Amino acid sequence: MTAKRSSAKPKSSTKRKSSARSGKQSSSRKKVFLLALKGSAIIAGAVFVFLLFVYLGVFGRLPKKADLVQIESDVASEVYAEGSVLMGKYYYQNRMSIENKRISDHVKNALVATEDKRFFEHEGFDILSLGRVLVKTVLLQNKSQGGGSTISQQLAKNLYPRKNYGPLSMPVNKSREIFIASRLEDVYSKEEILTLYLNTVPFGEDVYGIEAAAQRYFNKRSADLEAQEAAVLVGMLAANTVYNPRVNAENSIKRRNIVLDRMQEFGFLVEAEAEKLKKSELGLNYRRIDHNTGIAPYFREVIRKNVEKILADEYGDQYNLYKDGLRIFTTIDPTLQQYADEAVQQHMAALQTEFKNHWKNRDPWKDQPAVFDNALHASERYKKLKASGKTEEQILTEMKKLNEMIVFAYPNEKKVNLSPTDSIKHYLKILNTGFMVMDPHSGKILSWVGGVNHKYFQYDHVTSRRQVGSTFKPIVYSAALMDGMSPCDYISNERRIYREYDDWSPTNSDGDHLGYYSLKGALANSVNTVTAEIMIKTGINKVVKLSQNMGVESDLPAVPSLSLGTAELSLQEMLTVYSCFANNGTKTAPFGLLRIEDRTGKVLYEHSPQVKGFPALDRQTTDLMNYILRQVVENGTARGLRSAYGLRSQMAGKTGTTQNNADGWFIGYTPTLLAGAWVGAQSPAVHFRSTTLGQGAHMAMPIYGIFMRKVEQDPKYRKYTNTRFDNLNEDLLAMVDCVDYSEDDPDRSKFFDFFRWGNKEPDKPVLKPTDEQDKNDDKERDEKRKGLLNRMKDLFRKK
Repeated sequence: MTAKRSSAKPKSSTKRKSSARSGKQSSSRKKVFLLALKGSAIIAGAVFVFLLFVYLGVFGRLPKKADLVQIESDVASEVYAEGSVLMGKYYYQNRMSIENKRISDHVKNALVATEDKRFFEHEGFDILSLGRVLVKTVLLQNKSQGGGSTISQQLAKNLYPRKNYGPLSMPVNKSREIFIASRLEDVYSKEEILTLYLNTVPFGEDVYGIEAAAQRYFNKRSADLEAQEAAVLVGMLAANTVYNPRVNAENSIKRRNIVLDRMQEFGFLVEAEAEKLKKSELGLNYRRIDHNTGIAPYFREVIRKNVEKILADEYGDQYNLYKDGLRIFTTIDPTLQQYADEAVQQHMAALQTEFKNHWKNRDPWKDQPAVFDNALHASERYKKLKASGKTEEQILTEMKKLNEMIVFAYPNEKKVNLSPTDSIKHYLKILNTGFMVMDPHSGKILSWVGGVNHKYFQYDHVTSRRQVGSTFKPIVYSAALMDGMSPCDYISNERRIYREYDDWSPTNSDGDHLGYYSLKGALANSVNTVTAEIMIKTGINKVVKLSQNMGVESDLPAVPSLSLGTAELSLQEMLTVYSCFANNGTKTAPFGLLRIEDRTGKVLYEHSPQVKGFPALDRQTTDLMNYILRQVVENGTARGLRSAYGLRSQMAGKTGTTQNNADGWFIGYTPTLLAGAWVGAQSPAVHFRSTTLGQGAHMAMPIYGIFMRKVEQDPKYRKYTNTRFDNLNEDLLAMVDCVDYSEDDPDRSKFFDFFRWGNKEPDKPVLKPTDEQDKNDDKERDEKRKGLLNRMKDLFRKK
């Protein structure tokens, strides 16, 4: 029998083959391991070399600890109204720096819980936090987790913004932030790092730091933020625009609630409180303060120029207004400023509608085409097209194309489809204004409105110069009284031709040239013909000299038409002039800057009280002028203050209207509050066609009326509304005891002419050098002013 051959291989052979395979696998793993080890070593080496390069400053110098000790971010300088009310800021970046103790604990808790829960444990870089972000945020898509950068790293990024290094930008910037964060931790305590971070972090809308953000979105200091408000602001740090509560309220609420959950998770809020806050409204109280908004933006621009000049003159380049965090204190009363703004907006909106209806679709400059042509050629769009080489025809064709644009239109602005040429026409038809309020005794500027909207019209109409119209007349009448005229002197209302002045022949706006006006009646009713005659009789040079003594700084033409207000002066100058009437004859220069402090509270400048100078007007003239100007309000061109606005205070004032109704003025005052308004268009050629609509009583006086009505209704301002003018004594009452107008020439005026005009003495200066000379001059004037009856009384008394 033949035995079967076994198919099984010998065991020893199988083992040898298995061992060979195992050896090959082991060798392969070893090679892989060695390759991995070498690769890791190479990567580690490369990383080490890369980090070394970063550390050594190959990609830019890292700040040293000494640099970090002296960190000073740009901090906005703040401007304050009376009562330390924030008006606005000057800045490169809208940032406010505050101490840690002035930051709400809710803010700090929300920040740590959301952005860096291990903040108080790590030393600037948190590998555990980075791992958490990679796993939960990247892999598990849990968006409630914070970012991988610690607060210290984020601070480093805020202090030293990232740069472009090409494909290496991310690793280089991250590495730099880690090194800087580590050094920050060596230099500052945790609380100091929190403070630095919260003072530098951006919140969008050009807002930097928690204090500026709290004021922008909730109109309060950061110390006063509640938990839900703090959660809103901290939530914005993840994405400023996406979680902006003003533009994306729904997103903001969702993000706020995530922050509140995190605060609860880490024990900063109890569950019931967190749930309640998550159901609350945003509670947004948005208040934007930039160069065009906030309290009195026109005034702040004036203050900016003053402060920069003071700093340059006194300290050279030691201080920078835009980044040194200065504190600037002004005289503005925030409530009176609000009343002024409201009065301007209310009246100007109505007046603009009236002006539009008055002209309908016609152009006011139709007879003066140069008005539009000049505005066209001055426009930025025209200049750019001209610079690009286009012809005049091409430019005009281009500027007639419709574009979507935002234009100013009362009360604010609106989006429209207009051509650039139509836009220019639109703005030429806009009426503008200036309104200022001051204390006539101290000189403090209390309110300042330089125009209807600072964003669109930055030309300040408080300081700009326009013809002043009849508001100049009180200077003429004051000069006449000081020269010996009496309030009851009558002058013919006839139209005269002054041959010696190029046949100048002034007329009255109503065309009436009949009868006779007393001096006080002519001023109360703003009679041009009589005013011109008084100017001629008194002397042009005397009027010019007096106007300068009363506060006019601009050059004045020595011509008789000056009496009717042809001079171009600023509203601020005219209020200085009228301060003489309210301040017993002495001018008071208006001022708005009280004090400048650096960020530590060191006083850099402080206003010195004005030294009282010689009076521009004697007391008798002042009392008489106040009496006459009060009659303007009671019975004259400003009587609407009583009938239309129901004002009860004792007040005086004067309306003003220029030729062709181009400018409307009103200046009014109580014994303790002085205010003035101007209204007109950019070009004097743009105006109402009728005096009824274009006179100062219609264009400008309503601003004063609305403003004073608000002041009278506010009990805290009774110091301005309950004061009274001094009563006239017996002699002065006798001097004003006459009617304003007479159809016939009063007989006594001819009889008194001998006493008043017969013996005129040479001009005397308004300002006297000595008290003795004051007394002598006053005595002479008293004698010249007394009427015949008073002289006879004196004779009988002597006997």
